[in-house]
Amino acid sequence: MPERSLFSWKPTDVVTFTNASDGNLLLDLASGPQRLDKGRSLRLTASALDQPAIRALVDAGKVKVEPWHNKR
Repeated sequence: MPERSLFSWKPTDVVTFTNASDGNLLLDLASGPQRLDKGRSLRLTASALDQPAIRALVDAGKVKVEPWHNKR
């Protein structure tokens, strides 16, 4: 029997989005809106960066994006 993965996605495809703005943000994701409060972080797949609204927030410096480092 093949060994089961701990994940249903590749951990290398996951990034951490951190709100670097002075207020709360509403991320317009393909799966629906997601609130990201000031100073908080959220893990998403890197494909979220393909959304124009998300890319605009990153380009404006309102959201920082870093690779997720799985500590398992």
